[in-house]
Amino acid sequence: MPYRLIDPQEVLDYSCDWATFLAEAGSPGDSIDTSTWSIYPQEGSPSEPILSNDTVTGDVATVFVSNCAVGGVYRLSNKVVTTQGRTAERTWTLRCDQR
Repeated sequence: MPYRLIDPQEVLDYSCDWATFLAEAGSPGDSIDTSTWSIYPQEGSPSEPILSNDTVTGDVATVFVSNCAVGGVYRLSNKVVTTQGRTAERTWTLRCDQR
Protein backbone atom coordinates (compact mmCIF):
# COMPACT_ATOMS: atom_id res chain seq x y z
CA MET A 1 0.00 0.00 0.00
CA PRO A 2 1.49 3.37 -0.96
CA TYR A 3 2.11 5.99 1.69
CA ARG A 4 0.81 9.53 1.78
CA LEU A 5 3.55 11.79 3.10
CA ILE A 6 3.14 14.47 5.75
CA ASP A 7 5.81 16.76 7.23
CA PRO A 8 5.81 17.19 11.03
CA GLN A 9 5.19 20.94 10.66
CA GLU A 10 2.24 20.54 8.29
CA VAL A 11 -1.47 20.67 8.94
CA LEU A 12 -2.99 18.88 5.94
CA ASP A 13 -6.51 18.02 4.93
CA TYR A 14 -7.40 14.52 3.75
CA SER A 15 -10.67 13.75 1.99
CA CYS A 16 -12.66 10.74 0.99
CA ASP A 17 -15.14 11.06 -1.89
CA TRP A 18 -17.96 8.60 -1.26
CA ALA A 19 -19.91 9.39 -4.46
CA THR A 20 -18.98 6.13 -6.24
CA PHE A 21 -19.81 4.05 -3.16
CA LEU A 22 -23.19 5.75 -2.81
CA ALA A 23 -23.98 5.34 -6.52
CA GLU A 24 -23.00 1.66 -6.51
CA ALA A 25 -25.10 1.01 -3.39
CA GLY A 26 -28.13 1.10 -5.68
CA SER A 27 -30.41 3.23 -3.54
CA PRO A 28 -31.22 6.64 -5.03
CA GLY A 29 -31.22 9.37 -2.44
CA ASP A 30 -28.87 7.63 0.00
CA SER A 31 -26.37 10.04 1.53
CA ILE A 32 -23.83 10.27 4.34
CA ASP A 33 -25.49 10.49 7.73
CA THR A 34 -22.36 10.29 9.93
CA SER A 35 -18.64 10.36 9.23
CA THR A 36 -16.06 9.28 11.81
CA TRP A 37 -12.30 9.72 11.37
CA SER A 38 -9.68 7.85 13.38
CA ILE A 39 -5.90 7.62 13.29
CA TYR A 40 -3.71 4.94 14.83
CA PRO A 41 0.08 4.87 15.09
CA GLN A 42 1.61 1.65 13.83
CA GLU A 43 3.80 -0.23 16.28
CA GLY A 44 6.91 1.75 17.12
CA SER A 45 5.56 5.11 15.91
CA PRO A 46 6.41 7.90 18.36
CA SER A 47 3.06 9.70 18.84
CA GLU A 48 -0.56 10.00 17.84
CA PRO A 49 -1.42 12.86 15.48
CA ILE A 50 -4.30 15.26 16.06
CA LEU A 51 -7.46 15.15 13.94
CA SER A 52 -9.54 18.34 13.65
CA ASN A 53 -12.12 20.20 11.57
CA ASP A 54 -13.86 17.12 10.21
CA THR A 55 -16.65 18.02 7.78
CA VAL A 56 -18.99 16.44 5.26
CA THR A 57 -19.84 18.42 2.14
CA GLY A 58 -22.14 16.49 -0.17
CA ASP A 59 -20.48 13.10 -0.70
CA VAL A 60 -17.01 14.18 0.51
CA ALA A 61 -15.75 13.71 4.08
CA THR A 62 -12.68 15.76 5.08
CA VAL A 63 -10.42 15.96 8.14
CA PHE A 64 -7.27 17.91 9.03
CA VAL A 65 -4.22 16.04 10.39
CA SER A 66 -1.41 17.63 12.42
CA ASN A 67 1.19 16.85 15.11
CA CYS A 68 2.87 13.95 13.32
CA ALA A 69 6.31 12.84 14.49
CA VAL A 70 9.24 12.20 12.11
CA GLY A 71 9.47 8.50 11.42
CA GLY A 72 5.86 7.89 12.41
CA VAL A 73 3.64 5.65 10.33
CA TYR A 74 -0.10 5.99 10.88
CA ARG A 75 -3.32 4.43 9.64
CA LEU A 76 -5.97 7.07 8.88
CA SER A 77 -9.53 5.75 8.52
CA ASN A 78 -12.87 7.26 7.56
CA LYS A 79 -16.03 5.35 8.44
CA VAL A 80 -19.42 6.50 7.21
CA VAL A 81 -22.97 5.44 7.92
CA THR A 82 -25.57 6.39 5.32
CA THR A 83 -29.11 7.60 5.85
CA GLN A 84 -30.30 4.15 4.73
CA GLY A 85 -28.06 2.31 7.21
CA ARG A 86 -25.13 1.25 5.03
CA THR A 87 -21.69 1.32 6.66
CA ALA A 88 -18.35 1.60 4.84
CA GLU A 89 -14.76 2.38 5.78
CA ARG A 90 -11.65 3.45 3.86
CA THR A 91 -8.09 3.48 5.26
CA TRP A 92 -4.83 5.12 4.16
CA THR A 93 -1.28 4.91 5.47
CA LEU A 94 0.48 8.17 6.35
CA ARG A 95 4.22 8.45 6.83
CA CYS A 96 5.80 11.47 8.52
CA ASP A 97 9.11 12.71 7.09
CA GLN A 98 10.88 16.06 6.82
CA ARG A 99 10.34 17.51 3.37
